[in-house]
Amino acid sequence: MNKAKFLLLFLFMQVNHLNSQLAIGSIEEFFIEHNAYDRRIQIYYPFSNQIDKNTKFVIMNDAEELFLEEDTWRGRSWRIDKTFEDLAKTNKSLNIVVIAVNSAKKPGKILNSTRRYADYFPNESILYFQDGLKKAIYSAFIDQENLNYPKFLASSLIPEIEKKLKIKLNKNNLGVIGSSMGGLSALNTVLEYPELFGFAGCLSTHWIGIKPFEYLTLPLRKKISADEDTVNAIKRYVEINIHKLKDHKIYFDHGTRGLDYLYRDPQININKVFEENDILFKSEVYKGHEHDPVDFGKRFKSIILYMLES
Repeated sequence: MNKAKFLLLFLFMQVNHLNSQLAIGSIEEFFIEHNAYDRRIQIYYPFSNQIDKNTKFVIMNDAEELFLEEDTWRGRSWRIDKTFEDLAKTNKSLNIVVIAVNSAKKPGKILNSTRRYADYFPNESILYFQDGLKKAIYSAFIDQENLNYPKFLASSLIPEIEKKLKIKLNKNNLGVIGSSMGGLSALNTVLEYPELFGFAGCLSTHWIGIKPFEYLTLPLRKKISADEDTVNAIKRYVEINIHKLKDHKIYFDHGTRGLDYLYRDPQININKVFEENDILFKSEVYKGHEHDPVDFGKRFKSIILYMLES
């Protein structure tokens, strides 16, 4: 059996299993080659696969954490399908399609975590690092063409989705959602492609970066600490580009426990930037929530309703 046939058979078996386990809706899958491997794409139809001019599309990062617990590395997920099931029970059948995109990980590879960090880090903010070793490391290991995730979405994924679904995507019907580094990437994506993305949901946004030594040993570490140089560089990047979001809608949140506790002050400062520039946004604090997919899933319903309401 050649590779193409094997991949097709594997995909068919995976989709059948996944669809049988969903609380509501159905999924189609395909792969796009990116970053030296095949990135898994899942098109999720929570209520209907009928698409019209009013359908909203949401790209969601870290797809492997969105549905079944067995797909995740620690057995915990958002279970967004159960959120949509809850909405259906209250007669809220949204006209929405979710495009779930796997993060840049290769199963079994020791550099999984660093690969994802590099893939989701906003390359454009590296310009605002102070000159020195840290800037050199970020420039060498992260600021690479094949690690530009927003560009992958805009130049590879979106044209493929438009062709498959026979629709046109733009800021009037398309948004992006992510958590942690995926949340930071969501903001980066809408800042770099404001004509394509009209809204961004950024949960527990990882403003605090990671120190170079911690980055290089990331797969072996249980915790990291905030890096003020990265915090300042990202904030400066947002300040310089905030004018692009004059007719966009942005959502932020974070918890109060564990890693999320470190996001409090950086988020307050980002909120000030948005307020000073009169940008439409919402920022929530969830007391007792941790940096955890289950907690992200608990917030998903209010996020999706806020982002899709007129």
